[in-house]
Amino acid sequence: MNKVARRIAMTMGTVALLLAAAVLLLESAWFRGWLADQASTQLGREVTIGDHAIDWGLPLTLRLDEVEVANAPWADDPMARLDELTVTLDVGALLQRRIELERVGVRRPQLLLLRREDGSTNIDDLVDEEPTEEQGIPLWPETFVVDRGRLVYRDAGRDIELDVAFETPGESGDELSLDVRGEGQVQDDPVQFQGRLHLELEERRGVVEAFQGQIGDSHLEGRLALDLGRDTPWLAAELEADALDLDRWGLLEAREGEATSPQDEPRQEWDRRAARVLEALTAYEADLDLTLGRLHYAGQTLHDLAVSATLEDGRLSIARLQAMQQLDEETPRSLDVQGWLEVEEQRLLADLQARLERIDLTAALAPFGLGQLGTLDGELNTRVVDGGLLFENTALDYRAPHWGLALSFSADTRTEGVEGQRVHLVGEGSYEQEPFAFDLLIGPLLDLTDSETPYPVSGELASGDTRLWIDGSAVQPFALEAVEGRVRLEGPSPAELTELTGIALPELPPYRVSGYLRYRDDLLNIDDLEGGFGDSDVAGDVRMRFGDRPKLWSTLESQRLEADDLLPLFGMSPGTGPDETESAEQQQWEAEERRTGKLFPDREWNLEALRNTDIVLDYEAADVQAEHVPFEDLTLALELEQGVMTVDPLQVGLGGGRVRAAWVMDARQAGLEGDLQLALDQVNLSALLDEAGLPEVARDTLGVIGGRGGLRYHGRSMHEVMAGLDGELELAMSQGWLDIIAAELLPLNVANALVAALTGEDQVQLECTYVRFVADDGLADLENFFMATEIAHFEGAGAINLATERMDMAFQGHNLDPTLFTGNSPVELKGTLRDPEVNVITEELMARGALSLLGAIVAPPLAILPWVDPGGGEQVGMGCERALSAFEE
Repeated sequence: MNKVARRIAMTMGTVALLLAAAVLLLESAWFRGWLADQASTQLGREVTIGDHAIDWGLPLTLRLDEVEVANAPWADDPMARLDELTVTLDVGALLQRRIELERVGVRRPQLLLLRREDGSTNIDDLVDEEPTEEQGIPLWPETFVVDRGRLVYRDAGRDIELDVAFETPGESGDELSLDVRGEGQVQDDPVQFQGRLHLELEERRGVVEAFQGQIGDSHLEGRLALDLGRDTPWLAAELEADALDLDRWGLLEAREGEATSPQDEPRQEWDRRAARVLEALTAYEADLDLTLGRLHYAGQTLHDLAVSATLEDGRLSIARLQAMQQLDEETPRSLDVQGWLEVEEQRLLADLQARLERIDLTAALAPFGLGQLGTLDGELNTRVVDGGLLFENTALDYRAPHWGLALSFSADTRTEGVEGQRVHLVGEGSYEQEPFAFDLLIGPLLDLTDSETPYPVSGELASGDTRLWIDGSAVQPFALEAVEGRVRLEGPSPAELTELTGIALPELPPYRVSGYLRYRDDLLNIDDLEGGFGDSDVAGDVRMRFGDRPKLWSTLESQRLEADDLLPLFGMSPGTGPDETESAEQQQWEAEERRTGKLFPDREWNLEALRNTDIVLDYEAADVQAEHVPFEDLTLALELEQGVMTVDPLQVGLGGGRVRAAWVMDARQAGLEGDLQLALDQVNLSALLDEAGLPEVARDTLGVIGGRGGLRYHGRSMHEVMAGLDGELELAMSQGWLDIIAAELLPLNVANALVAALTGEDQVQLECTYVRFVADDGLADLENFFMATEIAHFEGAGAINLATERMDMAFQGHNLDPTLFTGNSPVELKGTLRDPEVNVITEELMARGALSLLGAIVAPPLAILPWVDPGGGEQVGMGCERALSAFEE
């Protein structure tokens, strides 16, 4: 018995000695060093422990004092420091070879987190980039206590410095709860905040409750939750703030529309750029409920912002987005949006419904770098599919002042009866302050700012009575960046497009043309143009260059040209009648001309357009039709440069001959200044008489007329030009044959005409004719008029006042041979150019009705001079030799 007791006593003594040795070992400096080495190995940083102690009671408690963790090599102060760490162990679990923590207490922990300008931090080497399922917190105490903790965060790159105090409100159990209070600055804004943080470290999630903060002048409160334990990190936020300035923090900054040049990087479609901005959201899930009094970003302010949205599986669903947009001192603009957005295969997909009140798209979408976009007002229902914007039941007002564009339209997407998807746009607007209406089918809007990608456009645009039909494609339709396709254009006059195009287009009767149009980089080409204006046809090619100084190149031809269709070029109405084509404005011109009785209207020309446009025109007309004038063909080459127009050559076929002209006009002064040089060659007198409505006379008349002239003028209208006209005009004809009725009627020898008709003699020899007009400041003087035939000589004199459009002229014939009856009284032409009067200066001949016959063959002009009959016919006038010599000089 004693032997057994002695063995037990020896065993207990050995155990006691071992326990004593173990206690001494565990409380030794060696054990403290061993703990520090183990911690250093685990962290990869040097860990030091100032002192330690073990309470061997129940429960067993380990206390570590003055614990310090070294920082990254580039940092000066330790990363972590704590005054005391106590760990209480479950002894029963230890006896069963398990470690269970009953309590962990930390007193005065101090943590230092640093971020440098290059983005690196002092904990980068402590964080695994690829967490595994086994990672987490293997040991978590039943209770956790933090006493007077402190966290300092310094971010040199973002200019942030925070000092955060934290401690547990009591003894935490399964989750760590911390009361947090902090202050500091974010850039130049002071920051204060407080709240209660609940962390479930094993589950890697946490919640901030009763959060209140102040940043600058903005107050923020609410609740935040973050769960990193999911496959996709999840964030929930319920926040209210009176103001938030993202520009101060460099978030959602405005980006230029051209971030990279085409040479550096291929330009991306707008939806891909938007997708690139949003694709970071695919790494998160979230539930957001935000209310902000003011949100400032990208240089603008949103007021009364309310957002209720969820982010799940890469889709951002917006249940509510309401805001008031504030730009500078303008009246706020409202926005109300619902719908969703997501990124799929690096492209944006969306379905949005919005009510907008003058929202500035340029400012609102500045972070996407889309450039100048304009403003929207109205109701928008749109989807983004395959890079296209599709619309349903959309009615909007769009304003783009930078493009000079304003639109009010409805939009719907069509899929039936068309190839692919088409957006039907119907509305009205203005471009460069010129109103227009439109009814168009366009393809999905691939990129509102892409200068390369075209999409289909077909339909009609109308501005006043001008209409354009197009079937082709366009790039940046709102900015008219590029257009190509078949077009048809018609309107009252091309001149109505002058202000819209900036090119001095001519004043003509109503026109209709079609062709193949190509427009890009301010250069417009119309190939295979065909159509007409007034009652004339036209075909050819046109090229226009727009810009600061527009220019037009054109090669045109007409098979048939009605000469009166060119009268509007001079501010005069074209011919009227049931078969004539006129615009409503030109009909008003005609009515005004009839009311005033003027032939030359005082309607001012648009000289400013001539000064600001350059033109090169080659034109040919195969058949020129004119009342009472036997025109044949027309050829001209016109060049307008820097306000000076040169027409050379200008050739017109006339009665089998040619009229050649060189014409210069200078529009650089207040009025148009011009110089016109004329030459007539081989003009057939018979053709002139035939077109004048005297076919019987023309049949027995032969003769060729030549002529020359030079005219100089200035003025702002046809009236001013004619009222100040200077120059001269000469016509001559040597030899020929004249119908005897015409020869007898000219001297008013009606009896001889009757005898000739009875005897069958139908021709008289024409020896010569010479006519000379001289104009000085609008007064055109008939300086010479002489005609010699084998039976009579004729003279004339007088003048036309082109300013008053009144004339006073007289003609008299002198028979060379005795006649049965002669009435050689002068014939007087007087009155207005538009409605002249023909008077025979004898009451006897007036009573015999010679006026109606005379009026048919004598053309109206000039001013009557006192007339004295010099005597016999052969001695009257200048004579053929002198007349033709004067012409040749």
